Amino acid sequence: MKRILLVLGCLFGCLLACGQLRAGQIPDISDWSIEEIFGQTFVVRVDAGRQEFMKTAVEQGLVGAVLIKRFEGEGLEDGHAAQKRELTRQTVEDLRAWAAKSPRKIPLIIAFDYEGGSVVSPMYLGLKQMPSNMLLSAAADKGLVKRMFVQAAQEVLSLGGNAVYAPDLDVNTNPVNPIIGTRSFGQFPQETARLGTAAFKGLQSRGVAAFVKHFPGHGDTQADSHLGIPRMDLPLEELKSQHIAPFASAVKKGIWGVMSSHVLYSALDPKNPSTFSYPVLTDLLRGELGFEGVTVTDSLDMGGAQKEHGVAQAAEEAYIAGADMPMISRNDPREMLPYLTSRLGITLDELSLRASVQRILKLKEKMGLFDQQDDRPQADKFAQYALEASRKGLTLVRGTLTPPAEGADICTVVFSEPITHSQTLALDDVLRRTGHSVQSVRGDYTPGEELLSQALSCAKNSQFVIIGSTQKYGTPDEAQKKIIDAVLAQRPDAVLLSVLSPYDAVYYPQAKTVLALYGATAESFRTAAEILLGQRKPKGRLPVVLPDAPLQAYKQTDIVDAPETKGP
Repeated sequence: MKRILLVLGCLFGCLLACGQLRAGQIPDISDWSIEEIFGQTFVVRVDAGRQEFMKTAVEQGLVGAVLIKRFEGEGLEDGHAAQKRELTRQTVEDLRAWAAKSPRKIPLIIAFDYEGGSVVSPMYLGLKQMPSNMLLSAAADKGLVKRMFVQAAQEVLSLGGNAVYAPDLDVNTNPVNPIIGTRSFGQFPQETARLGTAAFKGLQSRGVAAFVKHFPGHGDTQADSHLGIPRMDLPLEELKSQHIAPFASAVKKGIWGVMSSHVLYSALDPKNPSTFSYPVLTDLLRGELGFEGVTVTDSLDMGGAQKEHGVAQAAEEAYIAGADMPMISRNDPREMLPYLTSRLGITLDELSLRASVQRILKLKEKMGLFDQQDDRPQADKFAQYALEASRKGLTLVRGTLTPPAEGADICTVVFSEPITHSQTLALDDVLRRTGHSVQSVRGDYTPGEELLSQALSCAKNSQFVIIGSTQKYGTPDEAQKKIIDAVLAQRPDAVLLSVLSPYDAVYYPQAKTVLALYGATAESFRTAAEILLGQRKPKGRLPVVLPDAPLQAYKQTDIVDAPETKGP
């Protein structure tokens, strides 16, 4: 009875809100087929340049939203941003044109995972590189956060998109969290709520839908939900005060969308991860917190969402829990419909599904998707605000900074993802412009053994040594650490740049001076060079508390076993 009343209330509220809008703004769905109803709820993944496989489903009106990604193994090379942007733009144009041919002509939500820090996938699409949330938190400037995310909205709009699966409101309380790290604003819930609100307000001010994630929080996990179901046994009060609090604040402040996690919190539901949990998505999110917007699941092809009968069953269970939009990834909606329609009247309720579609259409109206007026462009200040974030956020974690002597020979050894190699060169450019001779060694995140001799030779023959360690999350790459340890043994006076995760400072206690950048951006490397030269002071403060010693990275018991996948 409780569930029926809640569904009826949501449906009534949606219909009432729709009645207050101008005639024709939101379509009447009373004559829609059940296939069209399901279709409007589906989120599919389309890799840029590989959109053709989804053409028929979109033209038939069986897709409500698309997440634009890039196919693994293609376009991973550094540079060529203009070509990547054009490929992404053409992909979006095709999808929008196909949706315009559908029977109901409902515009698509076109979303991006637009984050900074460890999430470099937007760069494969030609999007400008965002500062990480942790850098923005180190800068502690709420106004700057909003301005930065207004610019992020402009980037998305320039490629034809209209939604972002961000900001990340996970409170990173676990130093060895294997998936969140710099995606988070840090480990303090009040600051996460404050800056997270500024972020989604910036996006939504330009009509770009924000979906905060990963509800009710992925920050204390010690396992990756891409691989299995992380289990957290936090007490309920700690869970609410530390992890749910930023999401509760976002709901009060007007967030349009929420993404669920595939994390099992035993204090909320001892059997199901959040995506499949009625107590989490309905009782807590809609009931206790009062959320009236759209809920989307994290991708249902992840390890933490595996079901016996595949993604179709995962979507079914997400609907039952209260999700509006299951993310079915690269699966064709037409292949899923027979299974889902067969579950109507058994596990699925058509009234509940129609209530979800009303919420989705109301969101699309908020986004202006039924308004044919052209969006007015704003000034491009992306680089300006990204540089401001670096100048306010870079943090001296340990030691003192002594500039190199005038004209000194400098060695820079920096490890990073291949897509960010060109960003790291900003460090050398600034040093050379001040009259220094710079010998540069660059390595991938997991470098080959040949880099060891190159790094040692570079350090030995230079008067000033800078080492850039890139640790994605809680623990360092072993091959990278081997080289950094060797260089520090040879040159204990070297300055260590913590390029991404500040937690890596714990793994190099022998480094006397550590400067945290929170992301491999050109702006952060430029600012780091200016700080090392004594031209600028580090102004940031750590958004996390570093442990005194390295922690154990992973335990098999942190993952709940999931069944093997069968069926569609």
